[in-house]
Amino acid sequence: MQAKIVRKEESLLEVEIAGENHTFLNLLRESLKDQEGVLFAAYRFPHPLLENPIFYLRTEGINPIDALKIAVDTINKHCEDLTDLVTSSFT
Repeated sequence: MQAKIVRKEESLLEVEIAGENHTFLNLLRESLKDQEGVLFAAYRFPHPLLENPIFYLRTEGINPIDALKIAVDTINKHCEDLTDLVTSSFT
């Protein structure tokens, strides 16, 4: 995965995310949606065959990059918890 900031303002972030599809982007959007201070989290594929998806994040009272970091940390924690659960259940 590669991410490139397309636009950054005080409460707005637009990031082009290469190599990802709806699976990860929906997970990221849902993780952000549950965060306090996140007003809007969405993505779009300008053209699915020619262009990478753009992720949009608007916040209030929190830096959008900080909100994105929190969301990624939350996703990582959930993945670790699931790995621990599966490992303990099948060993």
